[in-house]
Amino acid sequence: MKTLSLIIATFFLAVAVSSAAVLTRISDETGIPVDTLQAERASTGLGYGELETAHLLANASGQNFDDIVAMHKAGEGWGKIAHDNGLNLGKIVSSAHRSDQAASHAQNAHIQTTHGKSTSIHGKGHAVTGKAVGRGPSVKSGQGGHGHGGH
Repeated sequence: MKTLSLIIATFFLAVAVSSAAVLTRISDETGIPVDTLQAERASTGLGYGELETAHLLANASGQNFDDIVAMHKAGEGWGKIAHDNGLNLGKIVSSAHRSDQAASHAQNAHIQTTHGKSTSIHGKGHAVTGKAVGRGPSVKSGQGGHGHGGH
């Protein structure tokens, strides 16, 4: 019985840690504090993706989060809400994810270089060529990058 209790407790801890990580990522992308996101998720019943989408649309359109959620709850799809506001939902979401990934890469680069020595995580090199994310190849042959080639 102790083993089952331990397994259940571990499961709930893993879910809580995973939820916190997802909310932190959404917070980073939208600028909304994690505590606010938790409260909104509980009060609206939105899933994590819906919560992120609603905030991204609210930010991009200049509308209130509650108004965006009300439109969705009334039956409008996220794409229609974006279109009605002159926005492209795919571009908004992609831009937010690229921005979050760029911030993550920058943080990893900062962590990897310490005391003037370059280090790598899991034996994979990371090359930065100064090109914008999503604008074509950013790794030159023989320079490593995301664990491919150059070793």
